Amino acid sequence: MNPETVGEALYNAYLDGKPLDSTQLPDLSIEEAYEVQQHCIDRRIDAEGPVVGYKIGFTNERVQSELGVTEPSYGQLLAGTVREDRQFNMDELVAPRIEPEIAFVLGAPLGEATSRLDVLAATECVVPVIEVVDSRLTDWNLTAATAIADNSLAARLLSGEQIAPTETALHLESVEVLINGERRATGTGAAVLGHPADAVSWLANELAVDGPGLQAGDIITTGSLTEPIPVTAGETVVARFGSLGTVVAHAGES
Repeated sequence: MNPETVGEALYNAYLDGKPLDSTQLPDLSIEEAYEVQQHCIDRRIDAEGPVVGYKIGFTNERVQSELGVTEPSYGQLLAGTVREDRQFNMDELVAPRIEPEIAFVLGAPLGEATSRLDVLAATECVVPVIEVVDSRLTDWNLTAATAIADNSLAARLLSGEQIAPTETALHLESVEVLINGERRATGTGAAVLGHPADAVSWLANELAVDGPGLQAGDIITTGSLTEPIPVTAGETVVARFGSLGTVVAHAGES
């Protein structure tokens, strides 16, 4: 099975919300996984708009250990998946989970040899977000390669209010996640490679290997401050950040 065929299978699973058994997919190298991802993105652009940024995954040490990887991964954000109304339809997804994250919006491009300080200088604003992640494989039976092929599990991005860059210590930024009023998780920005800007730095350098890197206007989500949390239809999710504000989202159904 070649990358294009795998990509088509994952694309169809995305469209109809019916997961694939992991045994239906061949062993993929990381390079092949990104080829599969690109095939899926190319198929989705007509319906969901252009790529507006990137989703970074595997930024948590525990996740890296579980998947046997030593560096992050990335997926691509399509315009139609960014929901400023903070609503998402469960019927469109397979087995979604939510992640509280800190996103960056760039005001200037970033290429090779990007440092944390370069990222902070190029940042137009930061945004508290709830990212909805989803696996198109049954029971989240993932490997690093299949997760990457599945667009690094990106599904929906629910944005909070943009915050102008300040002296806020993003690695110390706290978050509390509540579902229907019940506290489910807490975390800090340090869970993201030690500092969320370091995740953006990694991505800029990674993309600059074979391309132009990151561009002004790109939205970059940097990885979850907590473990992924399952969510079901009808639930209200609140991500209460220490200084960046609160994001409230609702899991609806058609």
